[in-house]
Amino acid sequence: MSRSEKIKNNSDSLIDLLTSQCADLEELLALAREETEAAKQGNFLGILDVVSERAKIGEKLETFQRQITELRSNLEEPIPTNVSSRVIELSNLTLYQDRKTQKLLNSAKEEASAELKTLEKAEQNTNAYITPKRKGLAFERDI
Repeated sequence: MSRSEKIKNNSDSLIDLLTSQCADLEELLALAREETEAAKQGNFLGILDVVSERAKIGEKLETFQRQITELRSNLEEPIPTNVSSRVIELSNLTLYQDRKTQKLLNSAKEEASAELKTLEKAEQNTNAYITPKRKGLAFERDI
């Protein structure tokens, strides 16, 4: 295979990988937005489902990155700027969405903690009320 054919094949493969990577990054961003909505609604089971899907995509993206790195080393030409810019843009949007979700989850955690403290206080008050009191002095009914 000639050098130009090798470069062309590697370029085509690299473009295919980058296209797939962008598609998965788009899906990852959509899932991040879905996760934020689930957090807004307090749907923690929904969050777990989304996290599971995101993990699968993350594994695919790691594989893409290894393959892209390998192919880039075989090329003398840089990756087109518009493709790498889109990858960076999607990554940044996903990180931004994750920060929003993290704030919502921290807020939910604080609310749950406050509710637990309220329940604990209510339990203490209830226990104090229903626990029989003993008088310190003798009590006589006939008086």
